[in-house]
Amino acid sequence: MYFKNIAEITQDKVDNFKLSNNFLLVFIAEKSASDAEPLISLLSTNGIKFFGGIYPTIIHDTTNYHDGLLIIEISSVQEVVTFSMKDESSFREIQNLDKVNTAILLIDAMVSETDLLLKRVYGLLNNKINIVGGGAGFMSFEQQPCIFTQDGMFEDGAVLALMNSKSKIGVKHGWEVFAGPFIATSTDKNVIKELNWRPALEVYQEVIEANSDNKFTENNFIDIAKIFPFGIYKEGAEFVVRDPIAINEAGEIVCISEVPENSTLQILTGDPEKLILAARHVANKTLHDESDANCLMVFDCITRVMYLGSQFEDELKAMRDVYSDKNCKIRGVSTLGEIASSGMGFVDFYNKTIVASSLYN
Repeated sequence: MYFKNIAEITQDKVDNFKLSNNFLLVFIAEKSASDAEPLISLLSTNGIKFFGGIYPTIIHDTTNYHDGLLIIEISSVQEVVTFSMKDESSFREIQNLDKVNTAILLIDAMVSETDLLLKRVYGLLNNKINIVGGGAGFMSFEQQPCIFTQDGMFEDGAVLALMNSKSKIGVKHGWEVFAGPFIATSTDKNVIKELNWRPALEVYQEVIEANSDNKFTENNFIDIAKIFPFGIYKEGAEFVVRDPIAINEAGEIVCISEVPENSTLQILTGDPEKLILAARHVANKTLHDESDANCLMVFDCITRVMYLGSQFEDELKAMRDVYSDKNCKIRGVSTLGEIASSGMGFVDFYNKTIVASSLYN
């Protein structure tokens, strides 16, 4: 259910939430972040169980909203667990996982060590659980409290909702190789210092300017970088995309998430039609033959939104068209990194990618 602001959440609607006794998944668009604390207070005061996060935009059917609140009732949540990178004891053993089939994982996208956080969370789960989610936070890329439960807002951690619902997951980005390969010969977490033993920015700029009409200036790095992300080689699958978002004071390339040292990178680029085709592929992957899904949960990278512009609605329509003959609602957010694991291996953190999950009983 979409609300323009907290004033639209009347007492009648609050009473209905109380009667259902379900957990609520709450997504708040960044421009409505000031509604977060009042909403947490309102729901907590009424004894309603919930979890959620603040994201750049929220998705309701085929509309991408830059403000407002999205509240989704989820009937099969068994437990909600929180983790803090400031408190190692918060990564405690989770009991009674036998009936858990799916988990929604919301993390602070600006956590200092994303890979370590995901590894710790994954280590607490069994490998039969499907995991989907995304990085919460603000387009300023400054760390602020952005994830929450009825206990309040926090940062530098994660919220994990364990669900009995079954699910099918789709993951794809559609970006293609522009140039490479390159070796990330020096990195520091999410900072690429060197490519092929040369300053990374120098190589990146040189390759793009030599093979396209783009020219770097003092202030247009992000405008060009959103068109040319990095791809980390992954055997048997698409490249795992890493989004360059800034240049630090040392003239090094800062990405949204970590880049392993000595990893093999490609510079990628995208064609809008192929990105939209990837969205259709993702939705098809989530279809289930035996049972209709009641919700298609979508985590779609904010830099796809930026790159596609007015065509982003076509990406959402491509997913909706796959479910056109089914009673399934598309709900989700644009993210600062996407999370997925289909119970077959380690949970991955993506950029510029669509992750979607159908939920069914």
